[in-house]
Amino acid sequence: MKLYRINNSFGFTLIEMMIAIFIFSIVSIMAYGGINYVLKGQNYLQSSSDQLRDMQLTFRYFEKDINQMINRSVRNQYQDLQPSFVGDEDKAFSFTHAGWRNPANLVRSKMQRVSYELDENTLKRYTWGQLDGAIAEEFFETDLLEGVESIKLRYLDQANQWQTTWPPLNSSSAPQIGSVQQFNIPRALELTIKVKNMEEIKRVFAAPEIT
Repeated sequence: MKLYRINNSFGFTLIEMMIAIFIFSIVSIMAYGGINYVLKGQNYLQSSSDQLRDMQLTFRYFEKDINQMINRSVRNQYQDLQPSFVGDEDKAFSFTHAGWRNPANLVRSKMQRVSYELDENTLKRYTWGQLDGAIAEEFFETDLLEGVESIKLRYLDQANQWQTTWPPLNSSSAPQIGSVQQFNIPRALELTIKVKNMEEIKRVFAAPEIT
């Protein structure tokens, strides 16, 4: 009598293999999509965190400089007299402040000329090593905040009126000293700033009372 061994081991058919590959592909795509979504979320959170940190640093620079603002005019490299504070509506402002640290005890003033300017979506801070006769090109530059879409500036005058430029355009009664009009510094500065992926922010920085 001839015996036959029954083989209970069966392989996959072509159709079963194709179905398995199809299901594996779907699961892989879903898994990749989920991981990619998580990574994009992490990158967005990191970018937002960096923007918020830079925004806070920028405001700290503002507060420190403006709190030490003084009414000290300067002369440019051509010896022309410039007002203590100069500002426009949507790009830049500059002024003189005290409190310039001197840990090395160098022979120099503790006053410093500083300027803030929006340059190609980056808010920058410029400082000069001397007040009078400073060369315009000889400055120290710090990039404070990137991705800035716009800034809007206003300046509070002594009559508690907001001005869009400083010195104010309507202050023709100011006393004449030298070749330019001399003005008090503004009582406060209002900054409205719009940064990419953030809501518009408005801050008011009070200047020190100067008698």
